[in-house]
Amino acid sequence: MTAFVLACYLGTVSSGSIYFKSVTDCTFYADHLSGQVLETEDGSKRYDCMCKLVPQVNPKRVKVY
Repeated sequence: MTAFVLACYLGTVSSGSIYFKSVTDCTFYADHLSGQVLETEDGSKRYDCMCKLVPQVNPKRVKVY
């Protein structure tokens, strides 16, 4: 099965990912989550999300929304 992964990063550190069947759903969440700023003791870090095409996903091992 082909899917789209929503990969989110806080600065340069990966903070999670989730799989979608539809690119429309993936880009909706990427647009709404990206650009948020988190203030930490080390300064501010930007939250960035992007959608990537994953050509082969095993739906028995990965939850696809």
